[in-house]
Amino acid sequence: ALKLLKEGVRDVPVYYSNGTHVYVGAPITLAEKLSIEHKFFPLLSGGNIFHVWLGEAYPDPEALLKLSWKIAKDTQVGYFAYTKDLTICEECATVSGGLLDACPNCYSPNVRYWSRVTGYYQEVSGWNEAKKRELRERYRVGVLSL
Repeated sequence: ALKLLKEGVRDVPVYYSNGTHVYVGAPITLAEKLSIEHKFFPLLSGGNIFHVWLGEAYPDPEALLKLSWKIAKDTQVGYFAYTKDLTICEECATVSGGLLDACPNCYSPNVRYWSRVTGYYQEVSGWNEAKKRELRERYRVGVLSL
């Protein structure tokens, strides 16, 4: 990264974790991630979020509700968010869960992606290379894995 910066390249594919997050690609269960990250929330006055990167295209609403109650009642997490990646077809406007190479409806490869970065959803094409790398490295979980 330093070599690229010295060469004048501004958009280097290196990122630093913000907040008190476990590495986004750590292959650990949601319960393990919660047990690590929730301890930091009482120490901070704000600006911290617990991310749940969803692995299912269509997570079970009852499981999400149960998980939400568990996080709210049994941890010190003050703010959390579920993120479901989306694929939007440019040809037929189908919106699908997950990051897909082609539209499952019309099979067009002309798709764009949306996901959460720094707290809000936006189109991935506008992200810098480091955030795109983070998106690829995210370890996604099923809501029933807690």
